[in-house]
Amino acid sequence: MGSTAVTNYLLLSAAFLLLSAATAHNVSPFCTNVTTTPDDKHICTQLVCNAKTWPEAMTNAIKGVIEIANTAKPKVVDCVAANLPSIIESKAKEAITLGCLVSFETYVHNLEKCIEFVKSDPNSSLETYLSGSTFFDCKDGLDEFQLSFPEVNHFYHRTIKLANVLVSIYKTKPKTTKC
Repeated sequence: MGSTAVTNYLLLSAAFLLLSAATAHNVSPFCTNVTTTPDDKHICTQLVCNAKTWPEAMTNAIKGVIEIANTAKPKVVDCVAANLPSIIESKAKEAITLGCLVSFETYVHNLEKCIEFVKSDPNSSLETYLSGSTFFDCKDGLDEFQLSFPEVNHFYHRTIKLANVLVSIYKTKPKTTKC
């Protein structure tokens, strides 16, 4: 190998090492406990949005999940009625549609309540609310009629993943010492 080739090789190797080191440090410190999938650390880091403190990280992440939910609502909730088979009675259709709407509203409401817990009482039921924040009731209602909508299933599984990410962020909360 000539000296130019060796120099290029060394420069390329150094650039690769620097890039690898920079990429490893891009995970937020509030996301180090996220272990479900490698992509979850990336999702978590995006949700905490450069937060410097635990309350800021928790609030940013919850607000990010609420934004994800509100963006998904037209595809997931608002289309349930239109996708129900015509053989289902109108009262059952109304019940399913209302159930999915209430499930969604409860999901968002519980997340908003979590923001209040972060602000006023982080030792409260925050972890319970975070871990229970899913879209289960809508999916369960559809399951009762042996119905399956890909959008609802995807959103339901995404709410589980996001709940796990939020709980992981919660667990990075600094411990308070009692004097």
